Amino acid sequence: MEAVLNASSDVIEIRRKPGGEIASDGSVLAATGEAAQWLEAHAQAGMKIQVKNEVRADEEPMPLEEAAGIINGGPRLLEEGKSLINVAAEGFHLEDTPEFYYRFGEKRHPRTLAGIKSDGTLLFATIDGRAPGISVGAHFEESGRIMKSLGAVHALNLDGGGSTSLTVRDTLVTRPSDSTGERPIADAILLLP
Repeated sequence: MEAVLNASSDVIEIRRKPGGEIASDGSVLAATGEAAQWLEAHAQAGMKIQVKNEVRADEEPMPLEEAAGIINGGPRLLEEGKSLINVAAEGFHLEDTPEFYYRFGEKRHPRTLAGIKSDGTLLFATIDGRAPGISVGAHFEESGRIMKSLGAVHALNLDGGGSTSLTVRDTLVTRPSDSTGERPIADAILLLP
């Protein structure tokens, strides 16, 4: 469920399917599960919504710079160099759809991973998949082991499947798993010189 807002925080559209244009001075409140039910019950086209942004890390408020960005991901794969995959605590085990985690985390898929080495170095890795004879992908346990082998002490899954791709300069260097090729997606991590 999505509520599309203009610059004045007026709801200009309600979307029951995710995705669509966002005005450069607008924003979107997106919700899944119980939060989607709440948004559907409380947001209506034409009403004003007051948005309060608060980010917390380790139970403490975390100030954000104006240029800060946040990207969704999960679950965690490594913490302090040890395998840590707690799907229930991180919202990846769905009571009403128990097969979700099996399909998402136990089966091998392309993966997009992020990690941090003990010296603070950031690691990003992509794993091709769904291409027999080339790469079958990885499940979460394997993804954690791969990140650990690269020196990560903390790591998490960012995304996977057809969304996994890596471009260096103007060249796509991975093999997208969708039969149509590279998938148009709404977010990316850009590493600039």
